[in-house]
Amino acid sequence: MSRLLAIAMLLATALPAQAISRYSAQQLSCDEIASIIRGEGAAIFRYPSPRRAGFTLYDRYVRNSTYCANHQMLEKVYIPSSDGEQCLVQRCTSNSIVEP
Repeated sequence: MSRLLAIAMLLATALPAQAISRYSAQQLSCDEIASIIRGEGAAIFRYPSPRRAGFTLYDRYVRNSTYCANHQMLEKVYIPSSDGEQCLVQRCTSNSIVEP
């Protein structure tokens, strides 16, 4: 019995964490991006940098603050989409405390 329990514990720790999906923002419409985030709760989107040629930007975008760590808050940002729209999404960002 203890051997079976040890094997079960080993398998539980060896299983990967829940994977997060990755997408190319410029291959999806803004509605598709919003639908993915709404359905999955969080996803990573990548897109070319508008300021630096050949440089790819990416981040994790979330449905709401429950997908952020305790020390983080939501930030609204825009990412490009296939339909030419700048798509409004949310990401988690660290709180920055500025002391006088």
